[in-house]
Amino acid sequence: MMRHGFFRTASAGLILSVLAAAVPMFAAKYNTIVDIGAPMPQFSNLPGTDGKILSSSDLKESVVVLAFLANHCPWVRGTERDLIKLVNDFRGKDVRFVGVSVNRRADDALEAMKVRAAQLGYNFTYVYDESQELGRKLGATRTPEFFVFNKERRLVYMGLLHNSPASMRTDGTINYTKGAPMEFYVKDAVNALLGEGQIANEETRPQGCSIEYAQSR
Repeated sequence: MMRHGFFRTASAGLILSVLAAAVPMFAAKYNTIVDIGAPMPQFSNLPGTDGKILSSSDLKESVVVLAFLANHCPWVRGTERDLIKLVNDFRGKDVRFVGVSVNRRADDALEAMKVRAAQLGYNFTYVYDESQELGRKLGATRTPEFFVFNKERRLVYMGLLHNSPASMRTDGTINYTKGAPMEFYVKDAVNALLGEGQIANEETRPQGCSIEYAQSR
């Protein structure tokens, strides 16, 4: 009886192991592709609104923030002024902010990006990835969505800019969903990497417009 019980237990354990291996495990709570600690994907020759070409090898700063944006999106338009302010807050420090557009619609493509960047006075690099590969590799699903990387180009935070996602109304006013922002996730992550404080939140659920990935690749 003990021998039969042993084999039944062993067989059950083997079945559970096989099932566990067969079931895909999501990488993080909200992101199904990457988890905290993942390396930043390499990219090359992405055209920017400044007329320059950007590759991941060009990023020499200790901290890199990638922000997925879309000109047409009211959630991006509600957030971009806060992003501009954040970039100004870290002016002169070893931090690089890069906005990335991946949608293939005309109002999110490079020529429209140049217009929007000039209108709002974007103070960060803004590049277009027509291949959409950078967004796919990071599991980005929304605009805006933020990814913060350390000096070793490992992911330390992903998700919202702050705790009160904002959208722009048709009359141009900004609607903060939770009132004035009180928790500044990206700012806190960057400060932590610069030696000031700890990262209390490593991942938050992004909120905004869906990224429009092409169905065929």
